[in-house]
Amino acid sequence: MSETSQPSLEVPRNARSLNLELPIGSNEGAYDVALLNPNGAELFRTSATAKLEDHIVVLRADVNLAGISPGSYFLGLRQPGLEWMRFPIRVL
Repeated sequence: MSETSQPSLEVPRNARSLNLELPIGSNEGAYDVALLNPNGAELFRTSATAKLEDHIVVLRADVNLAGISPGSYFLGLRQPGLEWMRFPIRVL
């Protein structure tokens, strides 16, 4: 699993969607989106489609984090069949 050294994304528990600008070089198409605990276990998973918008690959995912405790997690992104890319995320 690859991990980035980016600062944590902060997302309120009542968020209903995530609009993510994917790293340069990311592909358009179907992605799995998951909230992972520090051990890598999935707490929430959904699917979304990334599209090119103004030269940036943007992924819009519907989420429901109401049952997630506030704290630090990882946001996992992957295209089907590939390894998770993990990004630090804080649920507020």
